Parts: sequence; C-alpha cells; structure tokens
Amino acid sequence: MLRFVFVLLLVLLSGCSDNSIVKIYDNSISDKKITCMRLVVFPPNEMIEITLKNKFTFEDSCDLRLEVFTKGNIHCNSNQNSQTKALGSMPSSYLRMKITKDNKTLYSYYIDIKDEIKDTHIKAGFSKMQKDLIIVR
Repeated sequence: MLRFVFVLLLVLLSGCSDNSIVKIYDNSISDKKITCMRLVVFPPNEMIEITLKNKFTFEDSCDLRLEVFTKGNIHCNSNQNSQTKALGSMPSSYLRMKITKDNKTLYSYYIDIKDEIKDTHIKAGFSKMQKDLIIVR
C-alpha cells in the first residue's frame, strides 16, 4: 500500500511540473489585450506555422511580433556534461517564443526538449502565453 501511494505521488508530481522558463520584460504587456501579432519562425518550419495559425490569426502589418526560434539535434561534447548525458537527461532541442515590439523583447517563453520538437510543444508554449497574457483571437 505504501509503495502504491509513493508511486501515485511521484506520478502526480512529475505530471504537474514544467521545465519551461517564462520572463516578462515589460509588465505593461500583461494588462493589454493582444489582438494582433505578426508571426516570424526561424528557421522556417511549416509544422510550427500551421500549428500556431490554427491557434491565432496573424497579420503581417502588426507592430507586435511573435518570434519563434527552434534548434534541434543539439549535441554537447563538453566533459562537464558527461553525468547529465549518461543519465539521458540532456536536451536535444529547444523552443523559444518571444513577443517583441520595435526589436524590444516584452515576453519570452523557453523550454528544453529531450526529443524532436512536436506540435504538442508548440501548443503547450502558446497555451502558457495565453495563460500569462490577454491574447484575443
């Protein structure tokens, strides 16, 4: 019985954690309705664009930009990370989503990903942004 409770507690705690990092650089963005954004994805990625365009209607003429940066197939050769690599917890990709205006970052979302970037990562990142900000479709 004690073993069951321990396993259940472990599952519940691990399911609620998120290793994403969010930073709000300009607090005024939290109070304003965001009704218009321009989408920029680098490097270009059709899956990311389609996923985000299903969540929000982007317009090229907007001052606010949602900038999405990704990197995959990350390999670290440093000996300082040998323990992390041995445990299999070294990320192989990352996702960064930023809202900017006039080249000034207002909000950022960052997450390390242990496998390739999937649409579920993009949806989770955008959902987090929607929880933190007032994003109106």
